[in-house]
Amino acid sequence: MRCFRHIPARSCLAAVGLVALAFLAGCTPPKLPTLVATVEEVPFLGQQLTQEQIAEWRDKVARHRAAIEARHATEKVECYQRFFVNRCLAESRTAYRLEESVLRKQDLELNRQERLLKEIDRQLRIQQNAQDAAAAAAALTVPPAAAPAASAPPR
Repeated sequence: MRCFRHIPARSCLAAVGLVALAFLAGCTPPKLPTLVATVEEVPFLGQQLTQEQIAEWRDKVARHRAAIEARHATEKVECYQRFFVNRCLAESRTAYRLEESVLRKQDLELNRQERLLKEIDRQLRIQQNAQDAAAAAAALTVPPAAAPAASAPPR
């Protein structure tokens, strides 16, 4: 059997296989977001924030997330007006996920900062309670030198 008049079938299949491999080799996988936060993604990375600063950043992140979700919703509506709906939706979803991953990294860093502040507060409370307990114990115990002199009968 021959693929073309002068080319055998095996050679034709090998050529088709090589073309398919060359096509697949040219395809690149989508760029996935990294799991490690960078300073460009999380501007406050490596800084110790206060509770007020954490609240401000949470508000910024929430506003940015709402804007991203609103833009994604309008892009979805626009995609249904196009001929290549699935491709448009996939591109929109990819862009949304990339921006959402940055916000997620910011959320994670804010959560870490908040846990750190709570741990510092807890350690300070424990230290203060230990000092209060030591002061109360010292106030309750009477010094041994003062006790016999006060209880001795007058002469």
